[in-house]
Amino acid sequence: MHELSVALGIVDAALEKVKDGRVVEVALAVGELTHINGEQLALAFEVASRGTPLEGARLKVRRIEARLRCVRCGWQGESFTCGRCGSAMEVLQGEEILLERLRVVEEDAPRE
Repeated sequence: MHELSVALGIVDAALEKVKDGRVVEVALAVGELTHINGEQLALAFEVASRGTPLEGARLKVRRIEARLRCVRCGWQGESFTCGRCGSAMEVLQGEEILLERLRVVEEDAPRE
């Protein structure tokens, strides 16, 4: 499952940032070209975060639309072939997975 390896990477990246406290929310931006299923990612995140300060955190995912540009004429569109000259397109955005925000509470704070 591709989503599990992504979830493990998210947990690792978050743990590098959080030294004290418990994470209650993780906000991600995920490009549509990653083909990540949001529901499967949420389940994988639940498994990957068990036993860590991220356990029980809410996962919020924002989709990033794909943007492509023709390598020859610069036309932009959503197809992998240029709608103007038929040349190949390069990806400008839509392949990324970004950890945008972590919401952390102190250890002794009540759970939300």
